[in-house]
Amino acid sequence: MKFDMNLSLGFILNKTALMSKTLFAQKIKEFDITPEQWSIIFRTVETKGLTQKEISDSTYKDQANITRTIDRLEKKGFLQRESNKLDRRIINIHPTQKAIDIVDDITLCSSDFNDELTKGFSQDEKNQLINLLDRVYKNLQKDNL
Repeated sequence: MKFDMNLSLGFILNKTALMSKTLFAQKIKEFDITPEQWSIIFRTVETKGLTQKEISDSTYKDQANITRTIDRLEKKGFLQRESNKLDRRIINIHPTQKAIDIVDDITLCSSDFNDELTKGFSQDEKNQLINLLDRVYKNLQKDNL
């Protein structure tokens, strides 16, 4: 059996994701948040009043981790929980002004980081990379249904 792990798509995706996350974390460290926290802050500013399940679904993170992360972000003053007016069993998550204030800065940082990741790529190559990775993800979804 001849197998080169360095040419394995799963291995390449994993090492790329790990390095990307580490470098992005360094870039947003000054805001006192992690990449995981950033995705939650962004989603709650983008759509105010999401439930934890909606945040979990839109950030591809499990609900237990979402709960802990929201706890941390609430303590840091970025998010607040509010009982749903129609169904008190539901908790909606809202961004604070502190969260709203940092979104533009981190969005710019994120956009610049994406440019670094695709340095030397044409716009067509960037689009193709995104499309190909989306197809890989869809293949994984089909296999797990």
